[in-house]
Amino acid sequence: MTNQWMTTVYDVPRPSFFEGNVDIPLSTIQFQPVESPIILSETTLNGKRWYTSDGEHYPSITTLIGATDVEGKLALEGWKSAIGEDAAANITKRAADRGIKWHKYCELYVQGLPVWQTLTDPGDMVYGYTLAQVLNCNVRRVFASETRVLSKKYGIAGRLDLGVELHNMRHAILDFKTGRKVKEGNRLNNYALQSTFYADAVTECLWIPVETIVVMQLLPKQILWQESGPVIWRSALRDRVKQYADMLAEVVVL
Repeated sequence: MTNQWMTTVYDVPRPSFFEGNVDIPLSTIQFQPVESPIILSETTLNGKRWYTSDGEHYPSITTLIGATDVEGKLALEGWKSAIGEDAAANITKRAADRGIKWHKYCELYVQGLPVWQTLTDPGDMVYGYTLAQVLNCNVRRVFASETRVLSKKYGIAGRLDLGVELHNMRHAILDFKTGRKVKEGNRLNNYALQSTFYADAVTECLWIPVETIVVMQLLPKQILWQESGPVIWRSALRDRVKQYADMLAEVVVL
């Protein structure tokens, strides 16, 4: 369902373009997080994240997506088999480190906090400059940041990257995804299901109607801003929730 996305591509300039002088623009984004009335605590059981609220336990949306993604599991197993476990582990670690770095950068930037300490070389500075420009030209206000949300309708909880108001005044879920290559097909569909859950959970928890989901793919030489509507993905999300509930029921019976 890649055709369900409206994609804008931003190219990252080469460091030489700036002749060594990179001034990251100040954030123009209003940082006004709304406090959730629902208290959620996190715990890890058997290596999986769970959330607790009022004595009830809820699985994580990321756990659900991973457990029900048959196509993704087969692709991952094939990739590891092709290059070897050690090589796969090294690549995964480098990818995770890059993801942590740029998630932290974005978290600081939208709050108007200093970001220079997260940048270590000219390439990072140029990337940070481009990322700042993309955020400023698309996002007007942040109403949720690293916020835990719960949907009793789905029986699932999670922690979203950002809930934002765009310059067109629409409320959106903004999810950052890092990688070396453009994510399409099954991978992008999974991101959509995850963001659709966040959209519905935010509407349920914070009473803020979310009409748009945004996946921001942070590639080495490009940044992709991809928008879709949660209504497109709700049926598939409900199917995956039911599939996961059936999986949990089988475990209980065993």
